[in-house]
Amino acid sequence: MQRQKLPVVTPAKSGGNLSDYLDRIQSALKQQDYNKAKRIGEIALRKLHSLSYSPHDEYLLETRLGVAYLNLKEYSSSLDIFYRAYLISSRHSLPEAQIIYALYGMGLNLLAMKNIDIALTQFQKVEQYYKNYGDKIFPMDSRTETATLFGLGYCYLDKNELEKARDVIENRLFSHEFIISDKLTLLDYKHLRGEYLIASEEYKQARESFQECIKLSEQLYIPIGILEARIHFAILDLLENRIDDAIKTLRRNLRDARRLKLNGLICESGLLLSKCYFLKDMSDKAIAMEQRIKPALSRLDTVWLYEKTREFEKLYRQLEPVGAKRRTGSCPDYSSGLQSSPKSLPAVLVKALNHRYETSPYKEMVIGSSESMQDVFALIEKIAPADLPILIQGQTGTGKELIAQAIHANSQRSAKTFLAFNCGAIPESLLESALFGHTRGAFTGATEDRKGYIELASDGTLFIDEIGNMSIGMQQKLLRVLEENLVWRIGAQKQVAVNTRFIFAGNQDIEQLVKKKLFREDLFYRINTIVLNLPALRERKEDIPLLVQHFLRKYSKSEIRISQSAIGLFTAYPWPGNIRELENEIQRILVLYPDAKLITETMLSESIRECSQTTGELSEGLTLIQLRKKWEKDIITQTIKKCNGNVTEAAKQLGYALSPFYRKMKHLKITPEQQDADL
Repeated sequence: MQRQKLPVVTPAKSGGNLSDYLDRIQSALKQQDYNKAKRIGEIALRKLHSLSYSPHDEYLLETRLGVAYLNLKEYSSSLDIFYRAYLISSRHSLPEAQIIYALYGMGLNLLAMKNIDIALTQFQKVEQYYKNYGDKIFPMDSRTETATLFGLGYCYLDKNELEKARDVIENRLFSHEFIISDKLTLLDYKHLRGEYLIASEEYKQARESFQECIKLSEQLYIPIGILEARIHFAILDLLENRIDDAIKTLRRNLRDARRLKLNGLICESGLLLSKCYFLKDMSDKAIAMEQRIKPALSRLDTVWLYEKTREFEKLYRQLEPVGAKRRTGSCPDYSSGLQSSPKSLPAVLVKALNHRYETSPYKEMVIGSSESMQDVFALIEKIAPADLPILIQGQTGTGKELIAQAIHANSQRSAKTFLAFNCGAIPESLLESALFGHTRGAFTGATEDRKGYIELASDGTLFIDEIGNMSIGMQQKLLRVLEENLVWRIGAQKQVAVNTRFIFAGNQDIEQLVKKKLFREDLFYRINTIVLNLPALRERKEDIPLLVQHFLRKYSKSEIRISQSAIGLFTAYPWPGNIRELENEIQRILVLYPDAKLITETMLSESIRECSQTTGELSEGLTLIQLRKKWEKDIITQTIKKCNGNVTEAAKQLGYALSPFYRKMKHLKITPEQQDADL
């Protein structure tokens, strides 16, 4: 059933009507003057308190401004705006189509920011709407449905779910009228289809699709479309061992990208060209190319660096057979820093990414170089600038509060207050007063007015841990704060406006609590827009040596080394208490052995030494790296078997996104079909 739009609720004001601004914004959007639409929308937002408007008008302001930000590639701002539109539409019971359109806008921004899992969730909600109601209710028309299908297609491609991607591309999208009638939409379609065909290793058809992209881009005068299509041509040449053709294409692309000052395409073309030179054993040219693009690389944002790292890792693994065919004799000397194997990433890209981490405000908060932690770093970079609520999930001791601090440190609120509040550490009777505050005389013992944590953290960030322990009644009051940005102190006569960014955490699965009626469903949907799942320490054992060194530096003034045998025991131990248990172990050792210069295995806790006895025979004759790989392979194969061969479920249980999980399986030479034999 469709929700009904509410009438105007704000009285007439001296500042005029919001509708005047809405008309001007819409006119600018139709003319594709997004800067003008943004400027008018921001003025309207500042003057909103003096304007007369309905909830529907306010919703239109947010969505139209969100569209302007989206087209200007200001994704964090657009995401915030569409989230506000979602809150407005939900709070005022606007028509279902308007609620879903806000989710659609959030999905587009999340996809652009490469938050694939979260974007897919939003697009699937939109998809369900169309199944229920069709495409006849504005703004959920057929064009929006087409764009949703594009979003689904790209999400499935990124997750390597090729059958689902094929269904969207070859069946559902192909039947839409805009694919044929609108050249710009057709261009988008050919590009998506080309990427699918590359992933499916149908290279001839992929070339045809990208050739059509070039023709359409020329007709529409979209230079960036031409350059992006050429990148894919070069990738196809590389995959088919046509290195000279790839070099020719990339040189041309690099020249045109420089002329158009497109930094992203300059770097992508240059990095691929460097790889081509490496495959041709032209090391001097490869090194020179990396140096040429270094200045442009430094101007790109960290999210670009992370995402291109992922893409190049995948491509370079595919190119390994090509490199093997071309190599004869020993490898050239790349001691100057160039990659030394066909599947290695360009040194300039790795150094740029490492530099961003080394200079990040969260370097000392989040430690690790494992693939799962690289995903965490990337997500911090993507979500920190946005103001949306975030839900961090993970076992006790995995560092949820540190991640919250890292998000705050990397946000636009970093100069403001960060407060942490643990729901499980405060009795229920005191929880409301602690969070919302109280006035003098509100209850026995209230001798003065006191602000609560929410109000104290206004303009900054409030981290609320163990949110699953909060009572249903308190959840209702917290929901009101999230929707209205107003706090009502206990005993107060009026509400207080707040501007607090919320980060929530729990060591329980909140979705399961919702199913058990122990957590409000409406609150869950407010706080799970962005979910960050932290891996257990046993799932990122390659980070243990880094964490050990970090804690030694933190708690000891002198330089202390640790023996290889002790590190081996640390790595073999499952760490049920996660990082917190490891930190406590280091502190215990330093207290018991204050003069030690070398930590040996005899200094470790009995539980750690005893655990190693059960796995000691496995480590005989194996290096630490070999032992870690064997351990990872055993855990993954056992989990896949436990999930009856369901790789998606196994990845979820082990805290991996599906694409990185497939990469890990490929690295360890695991396939679902052979996993029984590996056990």
